[in-house]
Amino acid sequence: MDDINEAAREEWRDNTTPYQRVKSVVSRTYEGKPATEIAERALVAETTARSHLEGLADDGFVETVSDADSRATLYSRSWESLVLEQAQDMRQNVDSETLLTQVQKMQEELKEYREETGLDDPEDLSWNDMEIDEETLLQWRTTRRNLNFAKVALALDQAEDSIRKTAV
Repeated sequence: MDDINEAAREEWRDNTTPYQRVKSVVSRTYEGKPATEIAERALVAETTARSHLEGLADDGFVETVSDADSRATLYSRSWESLVLEQAQDMRQNVDSETLLTQVQKMQEELKEYREETGLDDPEDLSWNDMEIDEETLLQWRTTRRNLNFAKVALALDQAEDSIRKTAV
């Protein structure tokens, strides 16, 4: 099994640049990690990882935070960049009219959850000692998340339309 993993790592290293590997690793890093850990996972030197991470932070793709205990800089995926990426993906795969219809459908779904539980948010369940099956809870959270992505996609679409109309 180790030979297969090593072969996969070698192939990844041979077919990608250090920048691509660092960006790939940090794109799935949602809790701050030091450059040493990201470098190890990206198969690059720590200085190379740090250089690319700082550039990605300048671009808004990565967030940095100082670790109070070690004083190291920790790097993680920027939530803003993730939201924009998801919204852009929606815009590329769904036309505005369909997206608007989906938003309305998700809003109706969320309204049904609120009516069933008497709560506005799935996170309020624990505060109210209510139990709900895991599948329903997951669906509620997923619908809420997807609705937020879709709203961002629509807002971007409207902003782009507005800019195009005023640029003439």
